[in-house]
Amino acid sequence: MGFGVVFTQGVVSGDPYRVGQEVLEQATAADRLGFDAALTTEHKHSTEYFGSALPMAYAIAARTERVRVGTSVALGPLYNPVELAQDAAMLDQISGGRLFLGLGAGYLEEDFTTVGVPFTERAGRLDETARIVRSAWTNERFSFSGEHYTFDDVSVIPKPLQAHAPLHLGAWTPGGLRRAARLGDGWISNALMSVDTMAQMASAYRDEAALNDKEGHVSAVRFCWPARSREEGMRDFGDTALAMVRTLWEYGAIGDMPGVRSASDITIDDAVRDRIIFGTPDECAESIRGFQDTAGVQDFLLIFRHPTGPGQAKVLAAMELFATEVAKQF
Repeated sequence: MGFGVVFTQGVVSGDPYRVGQEVLEQATAADRLGFDAALTTEHKHSTEYFGSALPMAYAIAARTERVRVGTSVALGPLYNPVELAQDAAMLDQISGGRLFLGLGAGYLEEDFTTVGVPFTERAGRLDETARIVRSAWTNERFSFSGEHYTFDDVSVIPKPLQAHAPLHLGAWTPGGLRRAARLGDGWISNALMSVDTMAQMASAYRDEAALNDKEGHVSAVRFCWPARSREEGMRDFGDTALAMVRTLWEYGAIGDMPGVRSASDITIDDAVRDRIIFGTPDECAESIRGFQDTAGVQDFLLIFRHPTGPGQAKVLAAMELFATEVAKQF
């Protein structure tokens, strides 16, 4: 069981320089507190998320010593696959073999129009990108001819330091789960699917992985907020959690809330019941065990700060509380 941290701040969080420094401070805290990873994510057209996931991961690598560094997730279809393989391999080298590369297909059309990539091609481009990245990492030279990309006698220098650098794929559709099982080393959930939805998807993913002679590996992205009491947690995180769930429902990132016809129908109870790791340290541990027992989750990639809050001091305190009183139970 591993616990990583994912950073989701953007310019809506404040001055970009200050917010960037806060992300780096959270990353060094994760390294010091014993978390297993400190990962970036992105949207290309958003005030809520920075759009430069790999450059931020490089900065994190330079300031940490032991956590895995990389993305959960970068939008794979928006990159040149060979450049992505090179940049990720260099990150693995300069970090001493700590790369964790997570890629997703994307779900917001604005991300694609921002960089001039057709939204309708996202699945095919991610499929080819995953295959190209793996070929670039494992072959001295390779060629590839697909619907979207063609490369002839290409060599990526340097290769990753790790003998088998991990490539994890995010998904929440049947096709995406099959892709993760076929081409990835693991599946990454989205941040707000319920535990029952995750269990169904994890089962489908593992069945498909078995058909590809793989065991499969499940990583769950979860918003997380430990507190000394539920009342304290609601005070510090309740409004943020509710706004976050409503926003992501409007984006179309949550599809398993029967009866919800508009964002205003969602309550805070809906948010914390089985989607967010929330409450006292013991309640957080109980929630983690529920995801572990029901969905077979092996790693948790935790988001302690949504772009709208809480503030930095409270985030750092929550990370420390989790590390000292929740993670130690596992």
